[in-house]
Amino acid sequence: MPARESARVSNILLWSLLVAALLAHAWWVTRNWTSPFLIGHEFRQTQTALNSYYIDRDNDFSLLYETPILGKPWISVLMEVPIYEWSVVGLSRWSGQPHYVCARAITLACFYLALPAFYLLLGRLGLPPARRAPALAFTLLCPVYIFYSRSFLMDSMALLGSAWFLFGYVRMMDERRWPWFLLATAAGSLAALVKSATLAIWLWPAAAFVVWQLWCEWRDRAGWGRLGITVFWGVAGVTVPLGLLRLWILLTDPIKAGHDSAWIFTADNLARGNWGLRDVGSRLSPQLWTTLAERWHEAIMVPLLLVGLLVAGLFFLPKVRGPALGLAGVFFWAQLLFPYAYAYQDYYFYSCAVFLTAGLGFLAVGMIDSKLPRWLVIVLMAMPLVGEGMAYHRYYLPQQRTISEGGFSYTKAIRDFLPQGSVIVVAGADWSSIIPYYTRRRSLMLRHGLENDGDYLQRAFAKLWDEDVAALVLVFDQRNNHALINRAAEAFGLDTVPTYQNHLAQVYCSLRYRDNLRKSVEAAGHLGDLELPPVEPIKSKMSEPLNIFSPVTAGSYLGVSPAPLRAYFQFGLGYMWLDKQEVIFAHPKCDIWLHPASTATRIIWEFGMVPDAYQREGGKTDGVVLSVTSLAGGQERTIYQRVLDPVNRPADRGTIRVEIPYRPRPGEILRFSNHPNNNDAFDWTYWKKIEVR
Repeated sequence: MPARESARVSNILLWSLLVAALLAHAWWVTRNWTSPFLIGHEFRQTQTALNSYYIDRDNDFSLLYETPILGKPWISVLMEVPIYEWSVVGLSRWSGQPHYVCARAITLACFYLALPAFYLLLGRLGLPPARRAPALAFTLLCPVYIFYSRSFLMDSMALLGSAWFLFGYVRMMDERRWPWFLLATAAGSLAALVKSATLAIWLWPAAAFVVWQLWCEWRDRAGWGRLGITVFWGVAGVTVPLGLLRLWILLTDPIKAGHDSAWIFTADNLARGNWGLRDVGSRLSPQLWTTLAERWHEAIMVPLLLVGLLVAGLFFLPKVRGPALGLAGVFFWAQLLFPYAYAYQDYYFYSCAVFLTAGLGFLAVGMIDSKLPRWLVIVLMAMPLVGEGMAYHRYYLPQQRTISEGGFSYTKAIRDFLPQGSVIVVAGADWSSIIPYYTRRRSLMLRHGLENDGDYLQRAFAKLWDEDVAALVLVFDQRNNHALINRAAEAFGLDTVPTYQNHLAQVYCSLRYRDNLRKSVEAAGHLGDLELPPVEPIKSKMSEPLNIFSPVTAGSYLGVSPAPLRAYFQFGLGYMWLDKQEVIFAHPKCDIWLHPASTATRIIWEFGMVPDAYQREGGKTDGVVLSVTSLAGGQERTIYQRVLDPVNRPADRGTIRVEIPYRPRPGEILRFSNHPNNNDAFDWTYWKKIEVR
């Protein structure tokens, strides 16, 4: 066959390979497309989905958005500028489709829109149009680009920005023209703000290109002026993206650092912990590289085949050795930069696997242009495609085929049977958003190691003073953590035995909702694996351990001014008549929270004990402890405290009036409390007046 005809046939076959790969990718990526189950690093997908849910629900398109998983303040886990989440919400509102469907559409669209940038970059590396097809085919059939191109993750948007940034940057450095600078700046800014760890990988080829240009100019004795211009353009192309990233860090790091739990997400702590950026020793750990090899098997292909193809190609195909080695080097360099991220999160390979598949594409071109028999070239080119297909079918496809609504029976019960605005406390799941997302509840996730930290729990629980905390969820090793159960029950009026449970979780509900929830669980046919352990009956409807007030019901608290925000009465709110006046019966334990006016100067509190509590024959009260405590920013201070002991102190009999000088601090809440001195027998206390003015 003449050389020209042979080249034409070869080109047709290569383009056919690319079309087949594109069709195969489109087929696989859309399987089970409408499933609500966010499988595949559900930990991270549900966090992005949760962001989108609250942005949409609250119509909050601000930069300081809620990720309500670590308690209050809810604005604390500010990982990325929510451009991806805004896109999901916008598409959902326009199309009427659920968030997870719109998220998959945006993720897939970003991946496909990145392909032209890959194509153009391959051309810049010297490949003719048809010779770029193998690299693109290897990319399309790479398992990580099938499975995670349908995820609720922003990685494909960051990849899109990074790819077009690199193309624009290279053209800018080639031509020194402002339109290319604008492309590099816009695309780079998108990548930096959506996921800076992805752009961090793509900055290295850009830097290498500038260094190569400087070397060529130095070698050709172009002069200091020319070198200075090259440096100017090289720095200018990254100034805006990196500057915006720096501004984002300066805006969000203080918010994270000031949170009792979210401080782990500051830039410095992410570099030390999640990414392993500063852990030099880990890069030499055989265990780490063994784990990374497991990720290669999931995300790309069998490690032995991968390494074998690279080594064989680099030894026997010298004409393409340079670009293949350079591209594969970026792939491995990414893992050296962020060893922990890549070792334990396979979706991170979305940012860099394209460099490896491009390197394999160059090796394929080297084989095509070699003197190897055509049948052998076809076999060798098929090997990475077969390896990718086998990896996808082994690891990702079975997950993708899973038919599930997502979540668990215990999360569905919370979602369906507890009040919509309620809050849950979760221990045993670290800071994972899975339970908050599937329950659709703001949550206080107790990070590993903090479940029994008394000081932290006191601060975190205190910040939920104005929330309706409806349940404590214990999973994995935190089940039967009795210290935590008792502390949460005391703070929020929860039951101390599981309301319901299964082999995964125990759920302790508020006594206000417990019985109705148990009836609903019992009646629900789709929650059959939930057990309902025996519980102590609630004596009466008045046994409401916690009352959350609206402005209408708050006025029913006679003698309390300003109106309370929240109250806790162990035996329910009740009243009694004293000297022809109705007063609050404040048998301990009871608390009332209220918000003082900023101009307040004093607190007036009138209280006492029912005479029969200390005059009766037989058992008498041993006294109660009355206190006024302020809460601000998770910190407490005692403003007033008194042991009322009318049996032993005649001055404590009758109605007592105290006036306490007081200056409120910004955002301060006052808590008026009555607790037993030792036991609560005969502690019949009343509150006649609480006034802050």
